Amino acid sequence: MKKLFLALIASLILLPAYGQYAVKGKIMDPEDVVMPMVNVAFLNQVDSTLVSGAVSDSCGIYSTSLAEGNYIIRYSYMGYKTLYKKMQVNTDCTLPMVRMEASQTTLKEVEVTAYRKPFKLDRDGLLADVENTILAKQTNLNDLLCKIPGIQQRGNSIEVIGKGSPVYYINGREVMDQTELDNLSVDEIRSVKLIMNPSIRYNSEQRAVIEIKTKRLGDGFAFNVKGNLQQGNHFKQNYLINGSYNYKNWDFFFSYNYNRGKNNSALDVYQQTQSDTVWNLTQLSAKQIFDKSHTYMGGVSFHFSPESEIGLKYVGKHSQNSTFSDDTLSMIPDRGTSTFMKNHRDVSGKSISHHLNLYYVNDWENGWKINTYGDYIRKTDQGDGYICEWESDRSETSLNYYNKAVWDLFAAKLRLSYDTEKAGSISFGYDFSHTSGTNYIENVRALNNGRTKNMELKNSLFLAYDFSWKNLSIGTGVRYEYLLSDLKETYTGKRQNQNYHNFLPSVSLSYNTQTLQQSFSYSIHTERPPFGEMNDNAVYTDRFTYRKGNLYLKQAITHDLNYMLFYKFLLINLNYNNIHHPLIWAFYSMPGNSAVTVNSMDNFDKMHNLTGMVNIQYPVKWWMPSLTLTCMKTFFNYPGPNESVLKAGRPLVMLNFNNSFTLPSGFLLSADFNYGSRGYYQLYEAKSYTSFNLSLKKSFLKDKLQLSLDAYDIFNKNNTRASARLNDIIMHSIGKEETRKVGFTITYRFRTEKKMNNQSAAETEMSRLNMDNQ
Repeated sequence: MKKLFLALIASLILLPAYGQYAVKGKIMDPEDVVMPMVNVAFLNQVDSTLVSGAVSDSCGIYSTSLAEGNYIIRYSYMGYKTLYKKMQVNTDCTLPMVRMEASQTTLKEVEVTAYRKPFKLDRDGLLADVENTILAKQTNLNDLLCKIPGIQQRGNSIEVIGKGSPVYYINGREVMDQTELDNLSVDEIRSVKLIMNPSIRYNSEQRAVIEIKTKRLGDGFAFNVKGNLQQGNHFKQNYLINGSYNYKNWDFFFSYNYNRGKNNSALDVYQQTQSDTVWNLTQLSAKQIFDKSHTYMGGVSFHFSPESEIGLKYVGKHSQNSTFSDDTLSMIPDRGTSTFMKNHRDVSGKSISHHLNLYYVNDWENGWKINTYGDYIRKTDQGDGYICEWESDRSETSLNYYNKAVWDLFAAKLRLSYDTEKAGSISFGYDFSHTSGTNYIENVRALNNGRTKNMELKNSLFLAYDFSWKNLSIGTGVRYEYLLSDLKETYTGKRQNQNYHNFLPSVSLSYNTQTLQQSFSYSIHTERPPFGEMNDNAVYTDRFTYRKGNLYLKQAITHDLNYMLFYKFLLINLNYNNIHHPLIWAFYSMPGNSAVTVNSMDNFDKMHNLTGMVNIQYPVKWWMPSLTLTCMKTFFNYPGPNESVLKAGRPLVMLNFNNSFTLPSGFLLSADFNYGSRGYYQLYEAKSYTSFNLSLKKSFLKDKLQLSLDAYDIFNKNNTRASARLNDIIMHSIGKEETRKVGFTITYRFRTEKKMNNQSAAETEMSRLNMDNQ
């Protein structure tokens, strides 16, 4: 009896266990990649109560035990649609593989994903997480960059507030041509870092850097097409085809970009020269500019291992442009005869560039890492111009001119670093560049025809040390540069030799906790003049205006201090720089003929700039606003009339208010407002401006098809108005660019592209050759 009772009790205890069946399955994403951390809930089919649950592991596999019965399985993961499946359990079973789908309509998931701390500070700068935030929803790179505090779009260009145009890096390689940025899709970008005060690891002439890291995705063939159409006063079009083939350790890459369009611009100048005669100039200029370009890229890389790679890349570009302008000009002196005339100018230009890049990178397990890059670039620019002038008495004069510039650049770079894990890391680098070129002009009515030969040799070494302890990080280093410059004007025999020995230290300190992040940095930078201005050439603009090169330009030296603080939704940035011999566009009356104004770049004594920026970002359900307020004050003395001294006046105040709205059905609406007050920068007093942009975006077919409708400068208020007074000249100008326009972009990705991790050594010399503005 006792044995029978124990057997009955045991059967009651074990009955539920013997009535349980093992259930397991596997979860994949739309690209057939396993998905870990997916929540799997098993619900009672009668009343939807929770019976059991599981979470997929690193292989995407989940498992549980269930009693016999009918169930509903719920699969959920942030950013993906919640899936429901019915099942019947009566034995051990393996469920069919489940493929999750990206969410297009679940507002709460989009909202949480969008504000997964898109920004954070490290020792170098402000890091934006693109891949996992709402930043990934932007249509193009410019839209994305304008969402980052401290970056704004002024006219048709991107600038870092207080720093000017930035230098771009993609996976450690400096970008040489704007087209490469235009070709970059937002969905290829993993992160973007804004470096307000670059350390000695970067070229000494780079005062603001934007680093872009891309994603490396699956093997196979990729082929993407993109078309952009814009309508302002004229129709513009841009078409891009790119592709790659990735097989085992090999990556092959190619792309072709075609760009064609027209745009109008106008410049009104009102000027008074207070010399032996008071000259009053009024010039109204209207231009129509036509551009056409073909850009082609190709490359290959081989991966010895995930940390070791060698690659080769070629970039070629052929561009043509023509400008037709009509000017109305009046020159009225306080005594003497007035002049009234009309000018017609027809200018055409052609530019051809070839860029060959080779690189090798390796990251050993013992802590050593090496990066080596080499570049050869050849660039040819040539242009023809025709100017015809009619005076009020109907007399006519005309002239033709021709100019050509040929440049060759050889560059190499070596980076070697060792990470000790506990005692920090040490880095060593060597940079080399050799630039040579000839700038030739033939102009009947120029100050002189010229042929300037330019050679510049630069050797640079740097040594850096970085150390982190708990929440504190410190970086320090020094760069030494030896620069030799030799300029010779063939026709006149003028010559300029310059030798520079620059010691450029930098130091940075950061303290980061989960809620509070701070960084402080100091560095010294140099600035060399553009190669196109380092000559003795002069170009005839009209009877009263010349543009002249300057054979005797010197480098500028900048001492830069930067502090950043990031606390929850608040970002503060303070920057101070002290510039010795700043390079500034200047103007003066021609000696012996005060009616003629000569425009030329020149070195001034010194200049100070103080910039403060505050940014607030705080999400409100489906709305993500970002408000940035910037104040910039220039301290600058420059010569006025009769040996007087003029000073830069009131500061500039800028307001940027960006808004992103997540709408039903997966639509994303952006509304951005920008305002700039009246204030001084250098010797120029800028007038106020505003702009308002709208954008509506939508993705289809699991993000393979993307559509975007964009409207820029809706109220057409983003004009450039400025005043300046220098020596005996007072100048007022109003520039009107074609900033109001509507654009439509369509992108189709047959397969997500795999990006090459190529590198470059050709640094800032390329921007001085105007490679980034072709």
